[in-house]
Amino acid sequence: MTYSGGYEKCAHLYDLFDTKDNIDFFAKYALKAKEILDVGAGTGRIAIPIAGMGARVICIEPSPAMRKEFAKKLALMTVPSANIEIFNGDAISFNLNRTFPAAFMSGSFDHLLNIEERLDALSNINKHLEDNGELIFDIFLGLMRNSPIMPAGKVSEGSLEYRRLVGSNPLDDNTIEITLIFETYSHGQLISQIEEKSLVGITNRQEIHNLLKNSGFQIRHEFGDYDFSPFKEGDSTLIIEAKKE
Repeated sequence: MTYSGGYEKCAHLYDLFDTKDNIDFFAKYALKAKEILDVGAGTGRIAIPIAGMGARVICIEPSPAMRKEFAKKLALMTVPSANIEIFNGDAISFNLNRTFPAAFMSGSFDHLLNIEERLDALSNINKHLEDNGELIFDIFLGLMRNSPIMPAGKVSEGSLEYRRLVGSNPLDDNTIEITLIFETYSHGQLISQIEEKSLVGITNRQEIHNLLKNSGFQIRHEFGDYDFSPFKEGDSTLIIEAKKE
């Protein structure tokens, strides 16, 4: 797997619009395990608060721009340095030569583009887990459809207003091209526009079940939201809690 970009120009705006209420959800697992692996940690939006709660978080992130934002945020926090580390790497190829009691992925499984990449990533994470270790990850099934570019959020900070637009376009290779447009306005005037494109892989619940089985995991729970409500057919988010067999 080679990191194909998608956030290099907009990483500094990422957290403005990623407002999923999921920090407490992942913190439950991290605090129980006391140490957890965050695969695809991004800007540290989840990892840094969890480290501040007392868990030790080891982070993997392939994007240079995301790691830069991570470091900037961490420098402003009072998180003990012993509680958090970040490494350059991706889900398939990272190798820390040790195991962990738990791991999570949030917002990164979708960027594994085919069955081979998904199986390789899950197998690699399994290798990094202790016996009976837990893996918790989310999949945004709602992304996997055709959608024109539409407004997807607006945030104001002082005299500046940031707007995000998102569109998705299915391609012939069972992937979807996601277009992200970030616009910055000052006093109502557009002063900058950033456009990024990235790919997500099309998958489904049954395929994920098969991949987990083939990579040495047993599913324990499936949730449809970060409030631990059970998954229902038609939910746009699938969250899986699995155990290493």
